[in-house]
Amino acid sequence: MASFPTSILVADDGSPESDRALDTAVELALATGASLSLVHSKSLSPSVVGTTVTTAHTERLHAEGEELVDRRVREVSAKGLRLDHAWVRLGRRIEATVTAAAEELGSGLLVVGARGRSPSQRYALGDLSVSLVREAPCSVLTVHSEQARAQPGTTGARRQGDQR
Repeated sequence: MASFPTSILVADDGSPESDRALDTAVELALATGASLSLVHSKSLSPSVVGTTVTTAHTERLHAEGEELVDRRVREVSAKGLRLDHAWVRLGRRIEATVTAAAEELGSGLLVVGARGRSPSQRYALGDLSVSLVREAPCSVLTVHSEQARAQPGTTGARRQGDQR
């Protein structure tokens, strides 16, 4: 039987789903003795075609990310655990920055929150957690929001007969 990963990385975008993912990652790290790290990633891709991302915008995203990471360090510390690494990573694709952090750390588990978008929302907007499952160099645990569990047709919805 394989042993539990010794290094956990949680991807955090500051959403309520990330709150749940972080709580889950902290519980797992405390229960298994695994190290815990956090990466906050934002996309630097322009939201409007034909525009560019300014230095001021990049600096604002980084400053906001640092505030979130500092808050997360305090939250984790209050639960009796220390984050080994806590980063803000900006890049063109969030998937690429998160998977690069997992590779750099040699993480055995990546923990992410899942919003539970409907099929049409996933088609139009994409689904970051699904992309991370495909691209990550390690196992990925997706932590579904309560909203996702309750909505039929979402990635986290219960199907008839599910025993979750």
